[in-house]
Order: sequence, then structure tokens, then C-alpha cells
Amino acid sequence: MLEGGADPHEWSYAWRTELNRGGFRAVDFLREQVIDAGKCVGCAACVTICPVDVFDYVDERPVATRHAACVDCVLCADVCGVLRPMDRDLPALLEPRQPSQDVGYGAFSYGLYARTTDPEIRGRAQDGGVVSTLLVHGLETGRIEGAVLGDVLPDDNQVGRHKLARTRDDVLSCAASRYTYSPNTLALQEAMRDGVRPLAVVGVPCQVDAVRLQQHSSIQLEMATWYRENIGLVIGLFCSESFTHESLDRLGELIGVERPRIRNINIKGKLVVRLDDGETVTASLKRFREWARPACLYCLDYSAEHADVACGGIGLDGWTFVLVRTERGHAALQAAIEAGRLETRPLEDEPRGQELLEKLASDKKRNRPHPALMPTLAEREALGWTDPKTFYTTGPGAPPKPDDGGVPATAGGSADPIAERASVPR
Repeated sequence: MLEGGADPHEWSYAWRTELNRGGFRAVDFLREQVIDAGKCVGCAACVTICPVDVFDYVDERPVATRHAACVDCVLCADVCGVLRPMDRDLPALLEPRQPSQDVGYGAFSYGLYARTTDPEIRGRAQDGGVVSTLLVHGLETGRIEGAVLGDVLPDDNQVGRHKLARTRDDVLSCAASRYTYSPNTLALQEAMRDGVRPLAVVGVPCQVDAVRLQQHSSIQLEMATWYRENIGLVIGLFCSESFTHESLDRLGELIGVERPRIRNINIKGKLVVRLDDGETVTASLKRFREWARPACLYCLDYSAEHADVACGGIGLDGWTFVLVRTERGHAALQAAIEAGRLETRPLEDEPRGQELLEKLASDKKRNRPHPALMPTLAEREALGWTDPKTFYTTGPGAPPKPDDGGVPATAGGSADPIAERASVPR
């Protein structure tokens, strides 16, 4: 079906049919096509949806530690965004706020700049503190009982881990951004075990999609029902890519400091690094991107298109760019505004924010086929080009130039059958 150019929405029906014949297990299919192929984005959906706890999560990917426990429910494959596109009816299921429009970065009702009025949150936030404010306000008013977030390791404040936040202090301990990958959604297991609901979930686009696939899996088991009924708000974070843990050591070398001195990283067209003594140092983003996480190639979403509300630090300095996509997102945002917890400004105050959003969202999608049609990590390594941001723009997957005879470029500039495969959306 892949080679024949079948509609991607037919894929999942086809492999479910084969799996149901008993020829092989979904967990084996997932491992072969995604995990061993180096295509896993690390979203942890297969880990948190599994009703019999087959998987552990190790080094940003699932490991089928308890393979024999598999009950052939097929959920792990059904919720994998690398194996299948989102269902066509998902936009309607999310109850979009009307009027709704889509100009290239997903359906949304309206956008604005916002920032917190809470001095403590503002002092600890990355940009405008909107996400932290929405969560704190939700906890204090009873709109939510807990929030799935990304925290950091006790001995390394730039390496992420998941956290189930239940108090204001919990939320504030997770404030500000990290640019290594944090498997936020693993905290869903704790929330389900402890009966913490309703929940808010904060995540980057691949994690937002993981939540939606779990909530609306067509395989109706208790796990999917729990997520559908008890996740009340999904907040998405704009994301081009994240970076490897090795990148932190390389960043220290770039700016001439020991890694433990790095307290905060922000990306504003360049790296803005705050050190332990409060000094701010800038560095080249282009050089830092050499250590972008290869798995991010397989995500086609910059602006968290399936979130209830999406937020990012672009446009107006010190403010958060906010897109309201659904009725739930609108209700949460307006409640915080009406309570005086957020102040707002129109996007017209800094139109470059929208311009940048359009560009970044377009770059994330441009020329890319569905991840199932993309080359494996091993194939990309053979080409010498693992950069997820440029593979389909200036790298081996870029469209052929008019004067090169129709042959896609490779890292070395010569024709290569893998590059040809990677460059043609089918």
C-alpha cells in the first residue's frame, strides 16, 4: 500500500486486518517499523495506552520489557502517529471554537499576545507565563485537579522528566522551557493510578497528537475511555525541534563555560543563555542545531494544531503568542483573563509574530511525506544528514533544482537511491 500510493487513512485499516488474522503482534509491528527503524519520536503514547504494561520507557523510546504480557489489543500501534495520520473526524471531535479558520498552522478561532499579572510567575516564566498562569488558575478554581508537565532532573536543570503537578508550587517548579526532550505524558500513568481528574496536559506537538490519538482511538478499551473522559484541557507548545543531551555539553563549549553553570536557554533567532550568576550570553543557533534530535524529523507540526490552546514565545518580547483553537481552550483562557490573571494585547501590536509563525509552520510541513514514507535513521546517517529541520529543505529530501537534471541532492552532492526515495512524497 505504501509503494502503491494508497490513501494514508487506509493504512491502519489494512494493518488491523492483518493483525486480527493472528499473523503477528502489534508490538512487533511497532518495534520493526518505528522503534528499530529509528523513527520513534518518543511521545510515549504506546507506553501509556498499554493496558498490561508491556513497555518501559528508556532513553526516549519504548522498550517491550514484558513482551509476553501482550494481549494483542493493537492499541500501541493504533496510537502511533508515525504509523498513521490523525483521523479525518478529529477536528469535529475537538469542538473547535467558532468562527474557525486555518491559514497554514491549524484551525483556530483567534489569537492574541498575553502575559501573566502574577509577579512570581513572571519572574520564573520563559516568556509571558501564560501556561503556568492557566494551570495555577485552573488548580485554584477547581477547573482541574492536576496537570501533566515537564520537570527537570534534581542534579541537572536542563534534562527533562515528567511530572504530575497538583499545586501551585508544583507548577512553578516546572516553569520556563528546556530544549532537551521531556516525556511529559508518562505522568498520565500516575494520574490514572491515583484518580487525578480532570487533568490538563502540556506538551509539544508530538505529545499533543499522542494524547488525541489515545483519547480517540477507534479501539474502544478502558484506557482510551479514561483519557477521553478525564483530560479536560490540552495546552500545546510551539516547537521546531528539541536537542540531544549531548547538545548541552557542546553548548558549554560554544560559550566557554561548564555545563552546570547553564540555568536557562531561550531561542530568539539565536541562543540566549542565562548563567548561574545571572549573566546572559548569546550563541549561534545554526551551530547549536548540529545537535538537534534526529527523531524530530518525523513530526510535521510546529504549532500544536490539535491542542485546545497553543502557546509560543514568538513575536512580542516578554509576551506569549496564544492561539485559541477549541471551546475548552477559549473557556480556560477567558476565565483567567476575567479573573485578572492575564493581560492581553492584539497580534497587530507585533505583526512579525504571525509572519514568523506562518514561516515556521510551513517549514515544518514543507515537502515532507508522512513519516511512514520517510527514510529510516540508518538511511539518513548513511547520507550524512540527520538534521531534522533541513532534511526536506536543503538536504537530501529537498526537491530537485531546475538545473540539476532532476536528481535530488545528497550530502555529498551526488545521486543516491535513498535520497531519491526520501524526496518524493507518495
